[in-house]
Amino acid sequence: NTTNFGVWTIWATAPTSNMLTFSVPKAVGAHFKVGSSLSPSVFAFAALRVKGLYLALSTLALQFVMDWTISHVPAISGGTQATLQAPDIRLLGWPVTSDAGLYYVALVWCVLVTSFMLNLRRTALGRALVAVREKDYAAAVIGVNSFYFKLVAFSTSSFIGGVTGVILIGTFYHAVTPEQFSV
Repeated sequence: NTTNFGVWTIWATAPTSNMLTFSVPKAVGAHFKVGSSLSPSVFAFAALRVKGLYLALSTLALQFVMDWTISHVPAISGGTQATLQAPDIRLLGWPVTSDAGLYYVALVWCVLVTSFMLNLRRTALGRALVAVREKDYAAAVIGVNSFYFKLVAFSTSSFIGGVTGVILIGTFYHAVTPEQFSV
């Protein structure tokens, strides 16, 4: 728990929160982590067996289940009326308190994600993802394991979304409520 020692940073929380979906700093300084790459990966094993509209419906169903769980289990979020304050962002031990500093933290993350996504198409992973997107059975014919690459895409998008949520809370909202991330 990094907030008890005063070293809460995006760099310490974001990867940890993504290993187990989001990080909620509690008022007492504890973190409850529910995974942003792990839980969608577990869900993906079942959801990726379906296609098209059924995949969209199963994803929305999981979102509603997670919303209900976060809102109605006080151990996770403090209940339906809880507002959890996010501590200041720290870079190399120094707090980032100015609006310009927070803007640059978010801008750097946006540039990193954008450059990753633009360069992904040139890699073997990117070409495999494009093949699976177009026709997964045709990709299987040429030797691409479509289930594996769907799982990778699901987990990677969950990771990027989880880190983006941590940065959004740390730079813009400064507080977390269950209603902020509903459908």
